Amino acid sequence: MKWCMIDDYDVANFKGYNLSSLILDQYYLNINVSYYKNIFLYTLNKDCYECPYLITDYCIDLNEECSKDLTKNIFNTHMTFRLATERKEYFPQDQTENVICDINNEFGQFGVYNVEVNESGCFVDVLKQPVNIYTPILTVTLIWIVVLLMIFGATKIWKKLISKEESTEETHDGVNKRKQRILSLDTFRGLTVVIMIFVNYGQGGYTTIEHARWNGLHVADLVFPSFLWIMGACIPIGMISNFKKSISNKKITLNILKRSIKLFCLGIFLNGGSDLNYLRILGVLQRLGICYFVTSIICLYLMNREDEVKEEQNWLRHIKDLTKLYRGWLAVIGILILHTVLIFSISAPNCPRGYMGPGGLHKNRSYVNCIGGATGYIDGLILGNHRYQYPTIYDTYEAKPFDPEGLVGCLTSIFQTFIGVQAGITLIIYKSHSERLIRWLSWAVITGMFGGILSGFSKENGIIPVNKNLWSLSFVMATSCFSFFMLSICYVLVDSKKWWHGKPFIYAGQNAILLYIGHELLDGHFPVRWYIHNSSNLTEEPRRTHFLALLSDTWATGFWILITYYLYKIKYFFTI
Repeated sequence: MKWCMIDDYDVANFKGYNLSSLILDQYYLNINVSYYKNIFLYTLNKDCYECPYLITDYCIDLNEECSKDLTKNIFNTHMTFRLATERKEYFPQDQTENVICDINNEFGQFGVYNVEVNESGCFVDVLKQPVNIYTPILTVTLIWIVVLLMIFGATKIWKKLISKEESTEETHDGVNKRKQRILSLDTFRGLTVVIMIFVNYGQGGYTTIEHARWNGLHVADLVFPSFLWIMGACIPIGMISNFKKSISNKKITLNILKRSIKLFCLGIFLNGGSDLNYLRILGVLQRLGICYFVTSIICLYLMNREDEVKEEQNWLRHIKDLTKLYRGWLAVIGILILHTVLIFSISAPNCPRGYMGPGGLHKNRSYVNCIGGATGYIDGLILGNHRYQYPTIYDTYEAKPFDPEGLVGCLTSIFQTFIGVQAGITLIIYKSHSERLIRWLSWAVITGMFGGILSGFSKENGIIPVNKNLWSLSFVMATSCFSFFMLSICYVLVDSKKWWHGKPFIYAGQNAILLYIGHELLDGHFPVRWYIHNSSNLTEEPRRTHFLALLSDTWATGFWILITYYLYKIKYFFTI
């Protein structure tokens, strides 16, 4: 593997291989056959769990003409291969009859490989070393460090040239006006939304960051549940404020309903599409609206509003955050029981009860139409065509439609939002840093252990696997563990020790909804997005290397941070 500052090919043409035809995560594979008369190439996506090898058009067949031969072909690094002497639609992984060999080597970007096939087997030779796709992370980081240092230096010079009156301006900014505001919540929310923008804009093309195809937990999978959790933490803070102002339950309910409807309608506008036959009804903001409404109503009518604890019951002080919400916990546990009953008792036609797989190619196409098990089936009955038509699992499992923000998943999302409420109640009741941190970290351990037990501390095994698409209970627990832990870290750094002011994420955290709307609407528009074509050929893929993709994606993410900083300076905070 070649190490260089950017992951680009060093020569455009290598021994007859046109490397300029390669793009992100692609390489050349040449297969030379010196023994077999008929040979067929099958491929398998590495992310496709318990899937069969699929037949391709690449072959050598004496009986009929192949549309593509086996020489100098371009493939993606997420594929593995099987060579066989028989043509069939697909090959189960455990079937070895008529199989010449399986090629499971790790092929790298812009590499050139040759496979010699003879009576002894298959032998892989590296004709040209691939590039290291991770060195651009260091390169782009260094570029932005230099840029930030230049900006910092220019700012220092500017401050020396202008009036010293600006030195008092900081005492009038938005943060200091809100002395009682827990800045770690804004920081955590800002960090979450910044990662979300980076992921949605392409995350530099690194698949280890993007959403897991089905089971599992990647960085991108932490974003949405963290946002829900933080929203839950903020609900009791606003609710207590309304109680102190003696605002009636009717008026509070109306305000909750208005905000939920706004979020729901805004979500349809941004991601619903324009085809009324396939208008996507649910989505990210829609789920936020649903969870906000249900959780807020639970807090409004079931939260204990009594603040006093009798002296003879002073021991209750240590669990006051639980007693204040015990009726709410009963309500959300009831919702959780309903979800559990649904996913384990209902099954789609010709599908086993309790199936939680992606359908399609999974388990050698045994459950093609069982996409998401009961979750997908119930959503399909209610939503019909108004689901997400191109889910991320399609490219891997060939399964669609399925909506990862469907109705059934809203039940566990409400539960997760209420776990966030518990964190917010801890903030309200306990004023000591240690009391807050002990409880948050205790919840982190409890939820983490619960999630691990449900998933069997593994990716594919366990009673309930960690799965964002299904919003499984183990996923809720695992991501809630992360949220408690991250809030604790931010709280120590920002609010307790004050080693960090939360910048620049605190700016994004105070205008999170505006960032979500803006980054959705302006994707593909300069100066938010830009690309560099290598030639005058406009059909060429501009994101052909991780360096170019990462540079573009980090710029777009940084652009929105600059926007929120400007909004913070002019004291504009967007709310719904």
